[in-house]
Amino acid sequence: MAENLTYLEIAHKILSEEPKLKQIHYRDLANKAFDLGFIESDDLIVAGNISSAINSDIRKSKSQGTEPTFISFGKGWFGLAANEPKGIFADIRNKNQEVKKHLLEALHAMHPTKFEELIGEVLRNLNFENVEVRGKTGDGGIDVVGELVVAGVIKNSISVQVKRWRNNIQRKEISELRGSLRPHQTGLFITTSDFSRPAIEEANDPYKNPISMMNGIQLVDLLCEFGIGVISERVTIYDIDSDELAFDFPESEEIDESMGIEIFANYKNHKHFAVYFSPTKIVYENEVYKSPSAAGTKVQNGMPVNGWKFWKYTDENSGKVHPIERLRKK
Repeated sequence: MAENLTYLEIAHKILSEEPKLKQIHYRDLANKAFDLGFIESDDLIVAGNISSAINSDIRKSKSQGTEPTFISFGKGWFGLAANEPKGIFADIRNKNQEVKKHLLEALHAMHPTKFEELIGEVLRNLNFENVEVRGKTGDGGIDVVGELVVAGVIKNSISVQVKRWRNNIQRKEISELRGSLRPHQTGLFITTSDFSRPAIEEANDPYKNPISMMNGIQLVDLLCEFGIGVISERVTIYDIDSDELAFDFPESEEIDESMGIEIFANYKNHKHFAVYFSPTKIVYENEVYKSPSAAGTKVQNGMPVNGWKFWKYTDENSGKVHPIERLRKK
């Protein structure tokens, strides 16, 4: 091995130097290591050795009760423990993963016709047009058809086959879908399981009609994104604003009531300006208002508003923007 790195060191180096790489399959990990010159071959034996080394390290950490360096996501997928969310963020992730797991099981339990209708709805949310669910009447096993329109002028005819399988899709199924396509059509294979490597190679053959693939994980992610079969709950989490940590509230600012200070407010994508002279004198559009709230209500066409938070000003010393309530004398 180049640079005399161990398999564990190679895996850690690749995962730590690519922060966005949260998970990677051991075959892809071997490919990257080979491209970077860390190993002399990326064949299946070497890739398997990398996988075995990582799994062995995870088991060792568990037996010793120490924090693991790596995390196994199953089916040959690994990541760094340091890249995983902690605390409440981990709780949220675990909750969402559990929901997605139940959602995938629900897909397996659905009636075939309902599942095809669900796929049609997913395609509509993906901006497909003229979506038609064919089911058993489909030609050559085509379950759903639709059009993906680009820039309003380019129409791509898409034929979709769906399989609620637990076993991986094989090369044979990809070839059968391609054989059902008419000239200039694109195929899309959607399954609740996954695709074998030969199936992926067949689908990506550049000399044949293109076949796109969507596995169960990708399908469930889209259902969650579109709010199909799930309920989204908003969670508010506060964190310290390091820029304001010093709580640098300005001292009571002496405002020249003959000059005032410029204030502004954003409403319906439009910036409104006024001049603040005192708590009882705000000039907006050449009219005098007896409070910031009265001036803000005018901006919002009669809708009441807390003017002290609605209007803002720019601190000349720091350049920061603050609500004008900071100008109130306590």
